[in-house]
Amino acid sequence: MHRLMITLLVLCLSACQLDSIGLELAPGWNMQSLIVWRQAHPEMLALSKHGRWLYISCATEAHHNAPSLAAYDFRNAHKLVLITGLQRAHGLTFAPDGSLWMGEAYDRGMIWRIAEADKLPPEQFIDRERPENAHPAITNLTDAGIFDHEGIAFSRDGRYAYLADSHTQGSLYRMHLHHRTLEVLHTDKGWLKIELPEQARSNARVLHARTFHHIRDMKTLPDGRILLAEGGSGHILVLDDRGNQPDIQLFLKSPELQQPLHLSWDRNRQWLWLSDDGQPATLWAWDGRNLIRIATHRKARITGMLMHGSDVLINLQDRAGGAELTLRLYPQQEHM
Repeated sequence: MHRLMITLLVLCLSACQLDSIGLELAPGWNMQSLIVWRQAHPEMLALSKHGRWLYISCATEAHHNAPSLAAYDFRNAHKLVLITGLQRAHGLTFAPDGSLWMGEAYDRGMIWRIAEADKLPPEQFIDRERPENAHPAITNLTDAGIFDHEGIAFSRDGRYAYLADSHTQGSLYRMHLHHRTLEVLHTDKGWLKIELPEQARSNARVLHARTFHHIRDMKTLPDGRILLAEGGSGHILVLDDRGNQPDIQLFLKSPELQQPLHLSWDRNRQWLWLSDDGQPATLWAWDGRNLIRIATHRKARITGMLMHGSDVLINLQDRAGGAELTLRLYPQQEHM
C-alpha cells in the first residue's frame, strides 16, 4: 500500500509538471490552450470582422522558414502560416478599409499591408530586398515611415493612421490615409510634415519632434482618443487629436504597473486590459478606478492581448522550459 501511494504520488507530480502552463490566474478565471508554438515568438493579435480568423504576428528573425504572420481558424481549430521572411513582425491591426497592417519592430522596420487577409494563400515568402515580388495582396507602405513599428492605430473617422517609433527616444507619427503624407508630433507646433518618410527618424530629430520612451502599443478608444503604452516610463498616455491642436495627457499611472506592453479595450465591461512586461509578467484589468490582477507568469512574457466577447486572448512568449502558447482566458461561471 505504501509503495502504491508513492507510485501514485510520483505519477501525479509528473503529470502536473507536464501539464502545468505556469500561468497563475485570479479566482473566477480559467484557461484553454488554442495554439502551441515552437520558437515562433507570437506577438500581436488581430481578429477578423466576423470573428472566424485570429491573426498572430511572430517576432522572428527574417528567414524563409520563420513565421511572420499566422492565422488560426476558430471554426476548425486549425493554424496556418501565411507569411514568412519579415524581420521581427510585431504591430498588427485592421485598417478602416478592411486590410490588415503589420509592422516590423527594428530600426529599418516597415509597414506591410495585406488586402483581404482571409483570402491570402498560405506560406507566402517576402523577400525584403525585392518586395515587388511578393503576392499582389501584400504591399510595403514606405510612406508610413521606416522605423521600429510596434504600435499602430487608426482614427475613428478613418482619416489617419497613427504610428509609433518604439525607440527609447522615438516619436509619434500620423499618416493621412488618402494623401499618404506623413507627419510627426511636435510639443508646441502640433503635426509637422515629414519630407522623407524613409528617413522619418532623422527628419523628426531635425524638426525637434516630441519624443517618447518606448511606445509599445496603441489603441483607439470608443470616444476617438488614442491610448499609448509607454513602456519605458510605465505610464499609459492618451492622445486627443479630435480638435485643432493635438493634446497628450497622462491616462493611467500606478506603482504596480512596471512596463506596459499591450492594450485592449473591453467594450462589454468598459475596462482597459493591459499586459505588463515586468517581473513577473502580469495581465491587468483597469475598471476606471483600480488595477485588478488577472494573471501572472514568472517564466514567460504575456503578449498580444485581445478581447473576444467576454474572453481574453493572450500569448505566452519565450516560456522557459516549455512551448510558447496562445491561450483563451474565460470567466468560469460562463462554463458551469
